[in-house]
Amino acid sequence: MTGPASVPEKRGSERRRTRLRSGKLVNIDGHFLIECQLHDIAGGGAKIRVADPQGLPDRFWLFDDRHNQALIAEVVWRDGLELGVRFCHDPTVQPLGNARLSELASKYYSL
Repeated sequence: MTGPASVPEKRGSERRRTRLRSGKLVNIDGHFLIECQLHDIAGGGAKIRVADPQGLPDRFWLFDDRHNQALIAEVVWRDGLELGVRFCHDPTVQPLGNARLSELASKYYSL
């Protein structure tokens, strides 16, 4: 996958900066992967930053700590510690339940 400089602008809605906004990446089965920082969010996707992108899958739940909600995110580009993702809907994926969302919303989440 390529970095942001080589991706043509396809955003359908205006990007909103979200500096210092935290989130968590959770695999499709609901297991915690890593914390992240959300940099920009547009209607259909986001730019996120992680401490270590090694081993991250191409699809995962992106949990937004501010709104306590999770969306399925699909990686469209990778550039060092940054990833560009688009939000998608997959009816075959079991949504995260309220109990799991509450656990992820905990300020001091532990593995």
